[in-house]
Amino acid sequence: MHFDVQFQKKHKVDLSEIPVEQDLYYRARLVELDSQASTHLLELFYLSSKTTVQKLKNALDLTDDELQNFFEKIAPLEILSFDKEAVLIDKDVKKKIECHLEKFSNEFIPGIEYFQTLLRQVPISILPTWYLLPRTCDSIFLSLKERIFQTPSQYLRHLQEVESEEYPVQILVQTLLASPRHSLSLQTVEELSGLKGRELQKFCLFLEFNFIAILTYKSSGEGWSSYLELPAELSAYLKKQSHPLPFTSVIQNTVIPERGIPLAFAFDLSQVIRFVKMHPMRVTKEGARHNFSSPVFSKLVETLSLSVAYLETILSRGLDLQLLEIDQGFVTLHPQAEPWLLYSIEKQALTLYKALWIQKNPNLKQAEKGLGSIITNGWVLADEVIKNISYGKPHLVRGRDGFDYEIQDEVRLNYENLETLFESGLIEWGTYDKKRCLRLTDLGKQIAR
Repeated sequence: MHFDVQFQKKHKVDLSEIPVEQDLYYRARLVELDSQASTHLLELFYLSSKTTVQKLKNALDLTDDELQNFFEKIAPLEILSFDKEAVLIDKDVKKKIECHLEKFSNEFIPGIEYFQTLLRQVPISILPTWYLLPRTCDSIFLSLKERIFQTPSQYLRHLQEVESEEYPVQILVQTLLASPRHSLSLQTVEELSGLKGRELQKFCLFLEFNFIAILTYKSSGEGWSSYLELPAELSAYLKKQSHPLPFTSVIQNTVIPERGIPLAFAFDLSQVIRFVKMHPMRVTKEGARHNFSSPVFSKLVETLSLSVAYLETILSRGLDLQLLEIDQGFVTLHPQAEPWLLYSIEKQALTLYKALWIQKNPNLKQAEKGLGSIITNGWVLADEVIKNISYGKPHLVRGRDGFDYEIQDEVRLNYENLETLFESGLIEWGTYDKKRCLRLTDLGKQIAR
């Protein structure tokens, strides 16, 4: 992970090493085309590099006058040459403009696949220098994928660490991320950067080669409106994360808390330990479980006014945590109990969190991050927490329609996990409309953030 950070800080895209003026020229000429001419030019690329006027006319479904008009519109690109009836498509020009031309298609997706095409415009000898890649790497793109695109967190870190003495990169990045659609009009980019014309276009090119944003075009009347957009894969993931989960609205002041005590399990455990200190309790072993049934246990139930099942759970946890021990058939204090009782209730709960949740549920540790989505909800139905909250590792995968971030190794919570979270001090239980509900404690909110 440390290596990734160093990589982001050191790599540097140097546009002076490529024919920028030529690139900007082609982009400017493409923007001058209307949507119909752009469509015909895209269709032209599917034809053989050597064709005839008649075949062009048939393929593009144009009259003689319309075809001539099309030739005149694309003349500044110098992509066609004529030899009597033969029409030659310049392969070099085609290669230089096709990745930009695809932006004028309604089917264009401004995403990572575009970056893959864009990199083909750069001599392969330059790329390892720009992105600090091993010159012996098998695939430039796969190396970039592993270091930058693999997860959303990696990608975001990259966006936030690219710096430039020439351009206000971070101002643009933060504004783009804050935009609801992750899209800014070119006019807004101009206002943010203070750049115009050629310098503004060069800035956009710099952003593209740094995989920060993509300049796109939307048909507007007879012309085009330009926008700078966050890559589609990252934008889709961030939008999905920002959507509120579908929880039933709970009338908060009608919820009946089960205990009504902050960090209830830690409090109840400390009360049981203090009771056992004064009243050692007989216990017998029945298979894998302990039987605490005795007059002293009955007195404990009466003293604390808690259910038998709940107190049995507390005694079992006390034994598991070595705060209680069994000596000659009696539950008594373990030597660790006295120091633990001196802790504040918050520190006691934190020790339970570490012992019951982190150490015993290492694979579920990441699932608690999903609890962050209910911090502001207050009480929520427990069944809906189990249904809606999950956590997994998003990874970039390539599917039929391109790249996407998919959740892998997804972890969902169950009731047993929620009981452990209660014992660990992260949640408290309540009842709403005869249904079990929960909310995060202050400790739970701190951890889930």
